[in-house]
Amino acid sequence: MPDFKQENAVIEFLRLCLANIKMRHEKEEILKEELRVLAIVTRDRLHLKQREMAKSLEMSESSYSDIETGRTMCGTLTAVLLLAMQKEPSVFLAHVSVRFEQKYEKEMQLL
Repeated sequence: MPDFKQENAVIEFLRLCLANIKMRHEKEEILKEELRVLAIVTRDRLHLKQREMAKSLEMSESSYSDIETGRTMCGTLTAVLLLAMQKEPSVFLAHVSVRFEQKYEKEMQLL
């Protein structure tokens, strides 16, 4: 006789694994957008051209443009350099944390 309790546990485990994979992807998308906006706002605040901002972030102008347009997400070094340009980087990190928490709560309601 099949053990339905064990099968249900396996199904539940797989469902949670898939939800975690989806959640990770969605967090990456949130971070990509937030860093994109941060780059634009920072460049505006500093009155820099894209070329100058790219130089400050130690990257090519085309790579920087790809970040601003949302084509790509910035790498770790670029994100750290961008945060270093902020007066209070903790404000940005707290904002991203809130966005992650909101997304988590929304996803948990759907489960």
